[in-house]
Amino acid sequence: MIGSITKGSCFSGCVEYALALKEKNKEARLLYSEGLFTDTPKDIIDGFECQRHLNSRVQHWCGHISLSYSPKDAERMDDDFMVKLALEYMDKMGIKNTQFIIVRHLDSSTKSLCSAKNVHPHCHIVYNRVDNDGKCVSDSFEYYRNNEICDEMKQKYDLTYGENKDQVKTERLKGRPKTRQEIYLAVQTAKKSAKDWTTFQRELAQKGITVRKKFRRGSTEVDGLSYFKDGQKFKASQVDRNGRCSYDVICKALDRNKSRQSQPTSPSPKPMRQQPKQEPSAVGKVLEAGADLTEGLGNALGGIFQVGPAYDPEEEAFINEMKRRQKRKRGRSV
Repeated sequence: MIGSITKGSCFSGCVEYALALKEKNKEARLLYSEGLFTDTPKDIIDGFECQRHLNSRVQHWCGHISLSYSPKDAERMDDDFMVKLALEYMDKMGIKNTQFIIVRHLDSSTKSLCSAKNVHPHCHIVYNRVDNDGKCVSDSFEYYRNNEICDEMKQKYDLTYGENKDQVKTERLKGRPKTRQEIYLAVQTAKKSAKDWTTFQRELAQKGITVRKKFRRGSTEVDGLSYFKDGQKFKASQVDRNGRCSYDVICKALDRNKSRQSQPTSPSPKPMRQQPKQEPSAVGKVLEAGADLTEGLGNALGGIFQVGPAYDPEEEAFINEMKRRQKRKRGRSV
């Protein structure tokens, strides 16, 4: 379950979109309404417009919410259950005592197959932010409240979240949600290959996206990122609430790419083979260090100091200890 909230000042455009009046490949079904005459779309729009004049101080009087559910929950999403979830969501969000409509969208190819595996069940809520008493419906901290309420309802009704953002079909989206999804996908692609910020920004620019760093006041410390596309601005947290487009996450990705590209390709290990028998170099070192030892002692130690493919640290420690003892013995003999 995912809730997306927007606000505006045009009931006609929002209602027409919710009712899919200009969509050829979609069918909309009005599931529920309150405080409005619903005989025609014009009646709905006029009802909204009439009430919003009760408070001229409210600048964005048209509220719109899209509630989307995972295809895994499609079999459960009949009209009654969808209305139940929408009404409970609105109540928890504090959207009360006002006019609203709840409209379900269906693709024309699956409009009668609610249980189809490829159905993307979702509904649109259009509500008046000027309530029945002329007061403004609060939008304070709505972003955080929305996330908390969706999580709470997901657990209560055993729902799953909508499709993974990497799998969302961009062609299904419109307006600001579509632009946001395009930015998200472009950032994820650039993160996989870019090894520095210059390359990262260049790859985004090729897709018409500009990224700007926000600095903490009075310092050079980066405090966040903003993305721009088609005249629209998105904070990194608006593109992805899980932080996958944030400054810190991108820096880590660029560092990994840089390290990966700078590491030389190590040749594959060759199989060990029997080396021809020869005098080990370690023996020479021992003989040089202990020149005063007898030849017999050097021959006796030759087998111990042999260094080859089977050489290990314990042998090295043993050799060093023997050298130390030889130096001590040589010092006593002087």
